[in-house]
Amino acid sequence: MKIEKQAVLKALENITVPGEGQNMVESGAVKNIQIFGDEVEVDITIGNPSLQARKKTEVEILKIIHREVYEKAKIKINIKVDAPAAKPKTNEIKGKPIPGIQSIIAVASGKGGVGKST
Repeated sequence: MKIEKQAVLKALENITVPGEGQNMVESGAVKNIQIFGDEVEVDITIGNPSLQARKKTEVEILKIIHREVYEKAKIKINIKVDAPAAKPKTNEIKGKPIPGIQSIIAVASGKGGVGKST
C-alpha cells in the first residue's frame, strides 16, 4: 500500500500538542514527514521538556498513524524539545542602599559548635 503524506498530516491533525490548545499541524509542531514505501519518518518539535510529554506524543502518533493511515507502517518519530530558555537569576540586593557603604563582606569561621555546653 502506498502511504500518502497528506493522509499522515490529516491523521496528525487529531493530536493535540502537550501544553498547547492546538493540534500538531496548526501549531507548527510537525517539521517534516518523509515516506519511503511503508516506512514513515516524522520530525516533531514540542515545547514541553518532560519525558512524560515526549512519550505520550510518541505513543499517540504511533496509534493514530496505524489506525488511520496504514496498520503495518513502520514509523520512526524524532521528537525535539524546544523549551523556552530559563531567565538567569541575578543576585541583587533588595532595598535601599546605605549611604557610605559600597561593599559588604561576610565572614564566618565554619567551626560549628552551636548548642553545645562547655
